[in-house]
Amino acid sequence: MLEFPEAPLPPAEFMERWLPEAFAELTLPEGADAHDVQVGVRLEGKGGGEWVMQVAGGRLEVRAESRDETGFSIVQSVVDWRGALWEGRGGAIGQGAAMLFRPGARAALGEAGGSASLPSLAALEPLRSLDGFLRIVVTGGEGGDWAVAAKLGPGSIPEEPTTSLTLSAEDASAMAQGELNPLEAFMAGRIQLAGDMALMMQIQAALMQAAASRSAGG
Repeated sequence: MLEFPEAPLPPAEFMERWLPEAFAELTLPEGADAHDVQVGVRLEGKGGGEWVMQVAGGRLEVRAESRDETGFSIVQSVVDWRGALWEGRGGAIGQGAAMLFRPGARAALGEAGGSASLPSLAALEPLRSLDGFLRIVVTGGEGGDWAVAAKLGPGSIPEEPTTSLTLSAEDASAMAQGELNPLEAFMAGRIQLAGDMALMMQIQAALMQAAASRSAGG
């Protein structure tokens, strides 16, 4: 497996050269080549841009082009993107978001699991039918506050999120380890929600749909 760069690379070099090369060295599990999924990436700030990552036939192609037609996109500042990948920022949420850019971090691209911020590929198709912009802010972690956003459904990135979630790095870690129930954390005010709560319910329904489809197929 191609070693992860010790020092941060410019986004374009990382996305267009390193990432496809690293993916090509993976040994994929049986059935992984059946996926044909596109994920958009928008990095904002110096050196940023837009890319489309397409997994098809067991290969990863990364194109520097508009992500408007993709059904799921990661949106982040270059500073926070770099912070999650090389500085350990964002806690458990940051680790989940970083998985998208670290081939081999998961056992399989189509595995049943997801993460606190990154759904499995099986969940992306149901999410494509949604229309919203979710922003997650992690506070109190090493290196200061950190954020990542997801655009659900095709279309341009809105100026403001449809829904925002704010939680501490400590609580994010506790939820990732199964020590804190997300619903209980929300009811206790430890997860602050602003905007459209219905979007969160729609996301949960889409992830449950994907889980049910996996169970039926397995």
